[in-house]
Amino acid sequence: LRTPGLCAHMTTRPRVEPRTPWDCAICLATPEEEVHQCHRGHYYCAGCLAGLPQRRCPLCRVALPEDPIRSLAAEQAIAALPSRCDHCALELTFGQRRSHERSCPQRPAVCEAADDGCGWRGIHADLEAHEAGCRHALCRRVLRGAEARWATERDALRSHIERVEAANRAVEARLRRLEERRVSEEEAQRSRTRALSERVRRLEQQATAAAARPRPGRQLPQLAE
Repeated sequence: LRTPGLCAHMTTRPRVEPRTPWDCAICLATPEEEVHQCHRGHYYCAGCLAGLPQRRCPLCRVALPEDPIRSLAAEQAIAALPSRCDHCALELTFGQRRSHERSCPQRPAVCEAADDGCGWRGIHADLEAHEAGCRHALCRRVLRGAEARWATERDALRSHIERVEAANRAVEARLRRLEERRVSEEEAQRSRTRALSERVRRLEQQATAAAARPRPGRQLPQLAE
């Protein structure tokens, strides 16, 4: 059986609250968030209803719809109920309590270095004074500052490496273009050389052929007798 005043999906301690007509039929606590209901008007915490193994109202056994029925009227009525802060006993409404307790100076607090061995526990109003003199918290702050500086330097170095790599890629691309141009020019030069050699060969052949042809002799004029 669940303890009245403690919702199954809540992690805070049970509240001492009077019973209301809108209490959750599953955990018996007053819903603090969305209020859902069945077709016959039984109210539930949204988290409790979502955790039901069967989609049926545990009171009347009526089938629950796939899309939950949200009761805005119940939520407004609950928000207007008188309540008080669990930490400082300030009188306020049920709807105001959650936002107040998130910033209440009397709310429980632990040192930021609790994972590093500091066992201090107190209220949030005393937290700053404690952490100012806690050696564990001091070490954590120093380490956090060093980590922040290292992260900044790491990001700067990473950006520098990216710029250098981009410049290298640009240089490599230019070298490839120059190499392609050199190869193209060499091929063009070889083509011109072959064409010139072929022309010289033809001219030499023509000269040789011309030299090999017999030349007609000159006829001397005959003298008159």
